[in-house]
Amino acid sequence: MEKSFDNIYIKKHYEDQLLVKDALQIYFSHYHFKDGGYKDKWFKIKIGPFFLPLPNIKDRVDAVKIHDIHHVITEYRADYKGEVQIGAWEIASGCGKYYIAWLLNFGSFVIGIFFFPKHLFQAFMEGRSCRTNLYHACAYDEKLLNKTVGELRELVGAPQKRNKTTKDYLYFILYCVTSLIYPLAGAAFTYVIYYCL
Repeated sequence: MEKSFDNIYIKKHYEDQLLVKDALQIYFSHYHFKDGGYKDKWFKIKIGPFFLPLPNIKDRVDAVKIHDIHHVITEYRADYKGEVQIGAWEIASGCGKYYIAWLLNFGSFVIGIFFFPKHLFQAFMEGRSCRTNLYHACAYDEKLLNKTVGELRELVGAPQKRNKTTKDYLYFILYCVTSLIYPLAGAAFTYVIYYCL
């Protein structure tokens, strides 16, 4: 096939003919997510050996429902490398109105810069060469869940075989700089709250 998500992980773990709702159940089972955790009051972010609990607000749930489908159609895993990759792919193709997706993906982007730069770059360029993503293209509903994985891959447009442009490289540099400012701004805010007020 000319079009494919050329990542180094699972190859066709989620076959094109699978319904999205069935593929999600495989994804949840594989990574021990209980129904995606969409109804949980809290979710956890792993930082080294520690887990940071955060409130599972509606805006986060709305974003992660689409995010999980992106994992399925791109086949990026739900581990450190995979989250770096899907974060880069989503940033490159745009998170639209889902501000939580932007925030969480920038966190993954920072990890990628220091620990998985090659994977970060490759996934970002794949995102740049896609037609769109599900943050822009559709609503999360039964109609979406009853589509096949292949239909959604066709909708977003698998990465096109094309030469990288200067614009692609400039966007990558821009997002690298932005993601590095992100934790520094958080640290500065924390310092002000605890030591200056």
